[in-house]
Amino acid sequence: MLRLLFFLGLGIGLGGVVVQVVGPPGAGEWTIPVALILLIGSSTLIVIGRSMNGVQTPSAEDIAAARAAGRSALVRVDSLSQTGTQINDQPLCELQVTVRPETGPAFRTVVRRIVAVIDVPRFQPGTVHPGVVLLEGGPEVAILNDDGGVPVRVPSVPDAASAGPLLLPESGTRVSGGRRRRPLLGVGRRGRPARLALMAVLALVAATAVVLPYRTALTQTIAALPSGRWHSDLREPGPFRDALTALQAETGHDQLVSISVSDDLIVVDAPLTPGALPTDRLTYRRGSVERDGAATIQPRTPAEAFSTSELDWDGVWATVTTIAAERGYPLDGISLSVSRTSDSDVDSPTFAESVGAVRVYATVSDDYRSESIVMSADGALVPSAG
Repeated sequence: MLRLLFFLGLGIGLGGVVVQVVGPPGAGEWTIPVALILLIGSSTLIVIGRSMNGVQTPSAEDIAAARAAGRSALVRVDSLSQTGTQINDQPLCELQVTVRPETGPAFRTVVRRIVAVIDVPRFQPGTVHPGVVLLEGGPEVAILNDDGGVPVRVPSVPDAASAGPLLLPESGTRVSGGRRRRPLLGVGRRGRPARLALMAVLALVAATAVVLPYRTALTQTIAALPSGRWHSDLREPGPFRDALTALQAETGHDQLVSISVSDDLIVVDAPLTPGALPTDRLTYRRGSVERDGAATIQPRTPAEAFSTSELDWDGVWATVTTIAAERGYPLDGISLSVSRTSDSDVDSPTFAESVGAVRVYATVSDDYRSESIVMSADGALVPSAG
């Protein structure tokens, strides 16, 4: 189970790294602390668990059941050594012991237990203690602090040489409820490939669950990598249309008052509903839409809005990139915006309001110069008024 938690944390951490690279700012911030908690916590407990491997901590019910079944025993310590592990500042020790059960032959085994520093003299080689054989035939043995008031009806413990070979408890098991209990996932070599496969699948599922909400951003990153970019250029027609689709899904309509476009960010002002004056500002970045609240400048008339279907962005992008190339401007120096022109008819009731034709305004620049370009919604150049 602890290994499953470790690989769960690993998957969350890997997924978090991916979404922080491909997603919008703040994406996946929760994943790193959660992953670290799972990784550090589970790995610490795994190390502790490994050091405690073979330590039997039977319940009072297990001990009582062993006594009732006639498995009381005398246990003589033949050797004592410290494992180098300390639990609560007390040494974990390995004792080689000879066991003389109430019934059946004597045998030798190993007992791992925490021995308090003040109790080390009590477990020196040659000392004999009451105990129980936890399962019929052993070799799992519990050394008791007392015999519970019940005399151990066994003869003396034979010497180690005549008690046979050393019998080791099965690795990774413990006795509980009169049975050997194994971990949910085995620890032996036989099932290692299956365990590794299961853990890899768990990590993959965890990573996928983290990345799934940002799958659009991941897809855009994959598409942008061949061009040497980590993220799609939102000024290009394909990514631009994807952004408008996402914005339309958020607003529920295709009406916009203005659009500002840079390579990694699109900001729009959109009415709450078609024909309404209250307008919100929304931001599209790396596959995600954020609603930023009320727009700074609210429209004065619903006629300021336009439909995104009026835009031919293929034509717009072709025009502006062609002009930039002809005049020696880098593509990185292009920014665009879209809005309606102002009504210049002084006799019109909408004079000075933005209810005219839809226009695309582009700026091309480098470190030393800058030019403005005005286009119609289909990308055709609009001559300067001057």
